[in-house]
Amino acid sequence: MKKGYIYSRVSTEEQAKEGQSIEAQVRLCKSYAKENDIKIIDIFKDEGKTATNTNRPGLQAMLEGASTDKMINCILVLDTDRLARNTLDHLTIKSLLRKHNVDLISISQPMIDDSPEGRFIDVVLAGANALQSQITGRKTSKVMEQKAKAGWWPGMAPLAYDNIDNPSPTNSFDKRIVVPNPTLAPLVTQMFEYYLTGSFTIDGLVKKMNSLGLKSKLGSPVYVSLINDTLKNPFYYGALPWKGEILKGNHKPLISKEKWQRVQTIMDDHNQHASRKRKHNYLLRGFLFCEDCGSRYWAAPHKGRNGYVEYYYCKKCRKGTYTPVKALEKIVEKWVGLIEVSPAYAQELKEYSANVIKEERASRKSEERALTNRKKAIQQKMETAEDRLIDCTLNKDQFQRLYKRLEIELSNIEDEVNNLSSGYEDKLNRIITLVSMAVNFKDTYHNATNEEKRNYLDLFFHKILIKGGQVSDIILSETVKPYFKNQKLSIRVNTNWLPRVDSNHGPCDYKFPQSETRTISSPSPAHGGT
Repeated sequence: MKKGYIYSRVSTEEQAKEGQSIEAQVRLCKSYAKENDIKIIDIFKDEGKTATNTNRPGLQAMLEGASTDKMINCILVLDTDRLARNTLDHLTIKSLLRKHNVDLISISQPMIDDSPEGRFIDVVLAGANALQSQITGRKTSKVMEQKAKAGWWPGMAPLAYDNIDNPSPTNSFDKRIVVPNPTLAPLVTQMFEYYLTGSFTIDGLVKKMNSLGLKSKLGSPVYVSLINDTLKNPFYYGALPWKGEILKGNHKPLISKEKWQRVQTIMDDHNQHASRKRKHNYLLRGFLFCEDCGSRYWAAPHKGRNGYVEYYYCKKCRKGTYTPVKALEKIVEKWVGLIEVSPAYAQELKEYSANVIKEERASRKSEERALTNRKKAIQQKMETAEDRLIDCTLNKDQFQRLYKRLEIELSNIEDEVNNLSSGYEDKLNRIITLVSMAVNFKDTYHNATNEEKRNYLDLFFHKILIKGGQVSDIILSETVKPYFKNQKLSIRVNTNWLPRVDSNHGPCDYKFPQSETRTISSPSPAHGGT
């Protein structure tokens, strides 16, 4: 008597409802085994698995058993496309089974046997299965593309959204739609708001959102890559990213486009300056670069004779680059303290700030009035549509389409109102920072938190080059270059410091010239300082 396994697979729950269920396959295989005197040792199943991928638990377990159990003579399947819809995968599986003297029996394809003709038919059928799979895949891809271009998400809903059946579909594309999950969507909106404060790294945000109960699609705690991808996904402001395009989506956004763009700016800044949360998070990490090789400086504690000492260093050059963390941070702070706002520019900043606030207030009131008028007009149209439905000049389908469009317009206006408030708050915060810096930038920097200091450094410096434990070169950020060029900002000189001689052998005036970068000497503690 032969001994064998049964293998069965369905790709989706829908397929199970159409006569290809796991149970139907197993029942037919068992009947064949009984009629042909085959003892079934085990049954392997893969539910909801595609045949275009061989990384299936049931298939892998079946192949492992067939390779190790010398008593197994055959594998029973309903037909060969249960195993694979890819010609190469099919032939690979057949080759593996043949190597261990195990026959593959397709009970609905009796013409396949170990004869030359049977093997030829097997290859032809495998190719046909692969072709059918590719044609189906192409059709599915085309339908999904058309659905996306119509504004409806064609795949599995992202975090905090659910796939549901549309209670009022208007065409074949909106039968299945994506809607915000009532529990998780507010948490994701709050997550964006938290990140906009600038107080959270991605790691910190993960901990915060897990503590608030945000869950992944599988119900597990959220993790760094998921939060990172969510913050970057334009889907959350109402767009529909599809095959490299950003399309307009019909789903409800969880955040405004303006806020999403601000989140991207913050993420880019954090990336550029390596501001991830670490066990040892150093102030200058990401700003320091080695003048000799151009590599970014690292920072870490190193064990010495008297315990651990923290150093900034070039990981590539190493020798001669190790500088104590506190010492280098003090040197950089001295240079930051030399940045001075000219009296004329300080007054200009204050006047500018007052005018900006005045203009912003007037602009916001004007835009609020315009949005209020638009809102009232849409609400009037909605009331008119309701009246027309009641007096039967609009049918139900016409009313639903019109009303849905008006609801979307109304929601967009409310988003614009919220954007006005958040935009005003951002400008106000920037103005406060400008005024504080104009009064005394040295004290402003010294009294700031590390996170605020990093923001100031990011504002002024693109790179700080280090050589021999000293600042050797500074590359200004694009934001402030014009202000140094027209001397609204400058570097104040302390006469106790030895002035450096520039490349033309003339005394350096410690003001940034018209060039993109300039070499400056670090303030030496031996010669005093500010």
